[in-house]
Amino acid sequence: MTSIMTAAHSPITFNDAAGNDHTLNLNELNDLHAAVEPFTSSIIRSGQSSVHLYCKVPTWSHSDTCMDLHDLHELRSRLLLFIPSLLRSLRSSGVKASYSLAPSDTSLCVVCAFPPQLSSQAKAAAAVVLQEQKCSKREKAILVDMDQGPALIIT
Repeated sequence: MTSIMTAAHSPITFNDAAGNDHTLNLNELNDLHAAVEPFTSSIIRSGQSSVHLYCKVPTWSHSDTCMDLHDLHELRSRLLLFIPSLLRSLRSSGVKASYSLAPSDTSLCVVCAFPPQLSSQAKAAAAVVLQEQKCSKREKAILVDMDQGPALIIT
């Protein structure tokens, strides 16, 4: 089961490709850098002493939330400036941290702390969240605390 916390929105339920039910509770943050501490805390609570962050970087999208290539460039820039802050926070908390970047065809960035074969679940959750919220909001971060580990959706 997947969970995301929010006080502002009711839970969202969706079925993944395997037919499993997932309940999503949203924790939407107004500022990307406000996501550093909750993401780090989630990793620490999981008891992991080392973590590898898998970062999906948008390269092109036909989504309504993305106007043009300038939007994609701005989103990529925010992600690439955010990752060092997140790594510093994790490392200062005693967690060995590394990351990898992978291209994506969506209009959002997904940073997850679990293996890439499971990142499709984070991407599916992100798509459902954006569709359900009719999310045209930009410059937001949504923290997702999934069973496999935390994920951060950056719009």
